[in-house]
Amino acid sequence: MRMSKKKRKSIKSDILISVVIISVIFVIIYSWNYPSVPKEFVTNETFERATGIFFDYETTRFPSNVEIVLPQEEGMKIGFVIDPWNLNFGIIPTGGNYGTRHIILVNSEDRNVRVDINVYGTIKPLVSVSQNNFILQSGKSVTVDIYLNTTNSTKPGNYTGEIDVIIKKPRYSLLSWLV
Repeated sequence: MRMSKKKRKSIKSDILISVVIISVIFVIIYSWNYPSVPKEFVTNETFERATGIFFDYETTRFPSNVEIVLPQEEGMKIGFVIDPWNLNFGIIPTGGNYGTRHIILVNSEDRNVRVDINVYGTIKPLVSVSQNNFILQSGKSVTVDIYLNTTNSTKPGNYTGEIDVIIKKPRYSLLSWLV
């Protein structure tokens, strides 16, 4: 017995609606408990853990700031920060100058993890990273460069904020493909 066109069309639309609903539910569950935007910035390196239904999140929060100054011909002072626990850029002149910091990430887990790097605060428009939102394979390490660039339109002043490194780990090996 053949199905009518109306009945086939109805079945197709029911399947489409079901797929959309399941996808929305999956996205809600998938992003459950993802670390949120900080309410205030840290003053020292801070480590936080959060647990979701399917994933564990480890967030390392670094304070970050820079003082942007006008370039001068004589007596120019440039400051460097060498503390390993922060991502401060010191004093940098405006007009196309830059500073670089480095983070070495090592995956000692027995499965792959996802790495996200988020920048917050007034420093955000000046900061870029060499790689972001990537999978770090088990037993591997990577160096991520964090750049602060000034342009001719960068206004002198203090820029502050925070740089967060978020590691997303599947709670169950069955979910490793979702990383």
